[in-house]
Amino acid sequence: MKLKRFVKRNSHNAFFKVLAGFGRALNRHYENRNHDIYSNGELTVIKKIAKLEPTIIIDGGANIGKYSTILTEYCKKANIYSFEPVSNTYKILESNLKGLKNVHLEMKGLFSENIFKEINLFPSSTHSSIFEIEGLKHRIRDTTKIELIKGDDFLKENNINQLDFIKLDLEGSEYEALLGFKEIISKQNVRMIQFEFGYINITTKKLLVDFYNFFNDFGYVLGKVFPKTVEFREYNFIYEDFLGPNFVAVRKDDEELIRLLTNK
Repeated sequence: MKLKRFVKRNSHNAFFKVLAGFGRALNRHYENRNHDIYSNGELTVIKKIAKLEPTIIIDGGANIGKYSTILTEYCKKANIYSFEPVSNTYKILESNLKGLKNVHLEMKGLFSENIFKEINLFPSSTHSSIFEIEGLKHRIRDTTKIELIKGDDFLKENNINQLDFIKLDLEGSEYEALLGFKEIISKQNVRMIQFEFGYINITTKKLLVDFYNFFNDFGYVLGKVFPKTVEFREYNFIYEDFLGPNFVAVRKDDEELIRLLTNK
């Protein structure tokens, strides 16, 4: 006990500072703080769900089309609806996906209601957000008005009753977009949802527990995406580390999909 107290009293020094920094870096790697689709597990998830031959996929936050393009390579029978609300980014998306007949482009964003909002633009199009992101190194370059749509309304307009996969990468608006799909999710007519969770959630004040509670209410389980597998786990406050980057929600009774995602 005396030794333990001695260590605690003297832990705030240069040696432990270096050790703590190393520990944080190691934890970031272990918890997969990585936004590269080719190495963070996102491509692995796509390859796995491709085996189930999905027919309808929504790419929320398509940006310039990288993710949608990869989807077309592996999910050849799927109709992909790619949403990008920023006009300049949409033009690049349109050019990059030109000629892909199974990709349907929407110059809109996904949200909890049908509304127009100002979005902050940054040097990189990947950071565009309706939120003023705290702690971000990049400065806001400009703003523009975008159209946002409720997912359930879009599905009704297009006579879509079942979805295989929804991917949400919306720079902080993921939770609001989920609320927009609340009707179809409550019916369990979506097989899998992937969403980003990270440092931006400090700004949006949407914790991981909020996502857990939302999906648990509708009979879904949550798993974190790792390079080779998805680790389904019960909520614990230690996971509120904002390291992200991606989580998936799957129906609790979908044993086939859960088994497929967890296999290495």
